[in-house]
Amino acid sequence: MSEAVCAPYQSPLLRQVTGPTLRPGGLALTDRALEMCGFKPGDQVLDLGCGLGASAAHLANNHGLRVLGLDLSGVMLAEAGSSHQGLPFIQASAQAIPLTNSSLDGVLCECVLSLTEAPQTTLDECRRVLKPGGVLAVTDLYLRNPLPGGGSLSLTGCLGGALGRPEIEAMLRQAGMKLLLWEDHSRLLNRLAAQLVWEHGSAAAVWGACEEGQGCRAAAAVAQARPGYFLLAAQRKVESCG
Repeated sequence: MSEAVCAPYQSPLLRQVTGPTLRPGGLALTDRALEMCGFKPGDQVLDLGCGLGASAAHLANNHGLRVLGLDLSGVMLAEAGSSHQGLPFIQASAQAIPLTNSSLDGVLCECVLSLTEAPQTTLDECRRVLKPGGVLAVTDLYLRNPLPGGGSLSLTGCLGGALGRPEIEAMLRQAGMKLLLWEDHSRLLNRLAAQLVWEHGSAAAVWGACEEGQGCRAAAAVAQARPGYFLLAAQRKVESCG
């Protein structure tokens, strides 16, 4: 993900509402993701795009997982390391994960995929580092009313990278992943937007659409696309020997 993107996680207004998780649903949705994935204490899990390290610490301290946090932002990693000393964090791109093939039991990717410049490459990398049968959990924005012909909105930030469910499922298949479960949690996105409006008079921090001059055009495009929020679990396929 590019640090030049005007991303919601860079907004102090968002942090005032969400705390260090910086996303809809917080750690309660993280717990739901872990429930879906069936990880066991001692499993090795990558928190991809770990940000301030809130989920990584939660996975280690409350679920007994061996966690590695990865993020592109050195500023956020510095705060994560200071707040959660003893946990390993590395600075790297989600499109080039510096881990060996088939080394992880799981990957957690919370509100990150829509911010990556090449989501297919990111999913390919997740599949590569997972063991056969390993599970990927993703939470993110998506378009409940996909654009004609597919594609994303012409906006910056995570909303600009949001896709429709058919496109996301197609990318998973191309990466060699089997979709286990998809859940819609759009109410959490709506709740966060409402909280931001209540606290700050605008929900712009959740959309990340901050280019000057977008105005009504952006608002109309967003309304038509009906942004939602999803949680999915997908498994790296176990290759047949026969």
